[in-house]
Amino acid sequence: MGGPGELHDNDNSNDDSGDDALAARCGAMTPDQRRHTALLALWRLRAPLLALGTDPGWGIHRTAVERVFEAMLSAPGAVAWAEATAGLAPFLADPPEGEPAGTVAEVQLEVLAEVTAWRPSGDPGPEATERIVRLPRDLSRSLDQATGESLWDHPARRAHAWYLAAPPTGGTGYHTARNLSVETACHDLVATLPPGAPLPGTPAGEEALALCEAFSAELAATLAWHENLGR
Repeated sequence: MGGPGELHDNDNSNDDSGDDALAARCGAMTPDQRRHTALLALWRLRAPLLALGTDPGWGIHRTAVERVFEAMLSAPGAVAWAEATAGLAPFLADPPEGEPAGTVAEVQLEVLAEVTAWRPSGDPGPEATERIVRLPRDLSRSLDQATGESLWDHPARRAHAWYLAAPPTGGTGYHTARNLSVETACHDLVATLPPGAPLPGTPAGEEALALCEAFSAELAATLAWHENLGR
């Protein structure tokens, strides 16, 4: 993710799990762990697709997006995966061209690119896992920049005030700190799963999904604020 357009912040100095650390961690994971980790990172970006709506011209209905995400959890066979992704056919047949119409659309397109490239089984590999994990990292850092520079009230204001009153966390912004906290918790939870165990139906997996779902809602709220008011 090159950063959500005008929100992009090139300063990676506050990322306390930097390039080398993340690459090493993804490389040390088992194939199952990489798959779970990548899926959870995409789950943290699910709400911007579901809650904010996509461009009508893309031909994607909310239920089609929901169906694909649910299929990603169940690791279906090739036929079932083809059926689950059928609702994305208009988007795949005629992908948008030119610059996205706003920050929300840009974020959604980057997430959809990873979702449509997802394979129903197998190891995504260290590089793809690392790339996907960076998506919510980059968006979080960008939103911190936007909320920090805006004079307008924003959805994360109270949580941000609480964050500023908390013990120092290395100078990271609120969304960045929240994302890294969820990312770390998910890493620890995934490590406890037995080989071959899915995320749904296991206590650790359900907890990880819930953490990502909650943070995803925060990202969607701040994204909507930025699109409508915060510029």
